[in-house]
Amino acid sequence: MNFLIDTSALVRVLRGQVSPHWGERSERGVIAICEPVVTETLTIAAATAYTQAEQRLTDLYPWVPVPDGAWTTVRDMRRALAARSAHQGISVADYLIAVTAIHHDLTLLHDDADFGTVAAIVPALRQERIS
Repeated sequence: MNFLIDTSALVRVLRGQVSPHWGERSERGVIAICEPVVTETLTIAAATAYTQAEQRLTDLYPWVPVPDGAWTTVRDMRRALAARSAHQGISVADYLIAVTAIHHDLTLLHDDADFGTVAAIVPALRQERIS
């Protein structure tokens, strides 16, 4: 695995709004997924198709867990961002996704400018914008 996909990128991949090579990389298993991404993505799933949508995501993407102790790293990250007045656009899920990417040494694949801001302040976060 090379990447951890964020919800913003996942939605674009699923809608076919990005280069086809991202779909090919998904099929090769180099893009992982984690619980906060699945949870965010499934908020738009119809109740009647919820289980199938969840299964599709977990079948397509290798699973990586949010690390134990994530909240300590989230606290440190949000404090570093706040010290630079850069904390206001980051959601709780985004913090957990960033921490998971760092922990598993994966590049965070996204389409969310906030992750570029985080990476500028938290050098351990490698990120790539999908668009």
